[in-house]
Amino acid sequence: MADVSTAESGLVDQDLAEIVHEVWDAYLQQPDATPVDAPPMPDAKSITAAVSITGAWEGHVRVLVPPSAAGDITAIMLAMDAAEVTDHDVTDAMGELINVVGGNIKNRGAQPAKLGLPVVATGRMLFPATRETHRLAIGWPTGDPIVFSVLHVNPDRAVLPVTAKKA
Repeated sequence: MADVSTAESGLVDQDLAEIVHEVWDAYLQQPDATPVDAPPMPDAKSITAAVSITGAWEGHVRVLVPPSAAGDITAIMLAMDAAEVTDHDVTDAMGELINVVGGNIKNRGAQPAKLGLPVVATGRMLFPATRETHRLAIGWPTGDPIVFSVLHVNPDRAVLPVTAKKA
């Protein structure tokens, strides 16, 4: 039986894997994005980057990156020495990484679809009324995996009405 959220998004697990492999090769000069099993819970200093997709389906594309890997990826993406990487550089690079992956997910998924702006934070971001429909954990040479996820927004979620403020 097909997953309802997968049918709505138009995505399959292979889409996420193919996109991440393409980005790994093109942006990080890492031709082998090796999948790993059972990623651990992110540590409090992990970088979370996410972008929203709206239209025929609603969801988010998220990546959880350990701090050391975020610095390495930033140095590669920005052609910098790892010792020169700043927090601002990491924010820019992780935002660009999730924007590229999210844009490709948007293009492969059900149409019409619009991509939001990327959001980057240190720590874990919460996405209420969502469930993870696709996950891919990639090994990074320094240890902990980098985890990409597609989160589907529950269409039956409670939406609070907007009320005007009294003067």
